[in-house]
Parts: sequence; structure tokens; C-alpha cells
Amino acid sequence: MFCPSCGAESTQKTNFCKRCGGNLSSSDKAPLTQLSGLKITGMFLVIAALVVFGLMQVYGNYMKMLYAGVRGPELFVPLLLGFMLIGAVAFLLVRLLSRVITVAQKQADQAANQERLTFVEVPPLANLAVPADPLRNAVESPSIVEHTTRQMASVYREPRARE
Repeated sequence: MFCPSCGAESTQKTNFCKRCGGNLSSSDKAPLTQLSGLKITGMFLVIAALVVFGLMQVYGNYMKMLYAGVRGPELFVPLLLGFMLIGAVAFLLVRLLSRVITVAQKQADQAANQERLTFVEVPPLANLAVPADPLRNAVESPSIVEHTTRQMASVYREPRARE
């Protein structure tokens, strides 16, 4: 696997590049497929059917309670709570569907913009640190962690033995 930012080779299990810190996991995931108008219409129809079915159930229970002789708040409160619950669920489902549509549209726009972009070859950054191991540096470039460790190596001293 190669880093999409700097081109350095890395292992399959890492999420970030050791050299530049770029995200490696985003390149493996495929973008969401386009949502067709028929799929969106079908999803809205399913939500509408659930709302109608829920309203019918609430009204059916209201009529049963009315025929049973229930009057006053005992009749009105379940009706009101049922309508509120169905409205809240319908609102959340429509909001979730609109978010899915928005994400799909943004990914489609981003894919279209990437096709139009022309990529410019960027030269690699100059190696500012002096390599501690010239043989290893010839094979692969040092990582950020190795660079920090080498910088701190001169500060650390072995503890002296007590006499």
C-alpha cells in the first residue's frame, strides 16, 4: 500500500502514513453509489406508508376507547401522544433520508471535481535531519517517530551506577 499524499510505502494495517501522517484508510473506501430518483421516491413512500399506518392504528385505538365509554383526558392524552410519537418518528426518518441524499450529492460533486483537476507533480521535501543510519535511510525514508526519537537521543543519558 502506498500513501496517496507522499507516495511512501506502508503496511496494510496502518491507518496513517509514517512519513507524512496522511490518512491511509480513506483511499480504501469506495464512495457511496448514486441514489436514483426512483430509490429516493421509494424511500419517501415507505415513510409515508408507515405514517399512514401509524395514524390508522392511533385512530382505531381512539375509536375503541370511545366505544368502551372512556371520556375526558383518558381519551385525549393517548391520542395526542400517539400523534406526537408518529410525527417525531416521521420527522427523524425524513431528516435521516435528507442527510443520506446530501452526502451522496456531495460525494458525486467531489468525484466530478476530482476528474476535472489536473495534478501537479510536487517535488519531495528536503531531508532536514541528518540520518543516524545511512544504510537504512538509503532503503526507506525515516518516519516522524524515528526523527523525534533521534532528536531526543542526545538529551537522554544512562543513569550512573552508585559507588
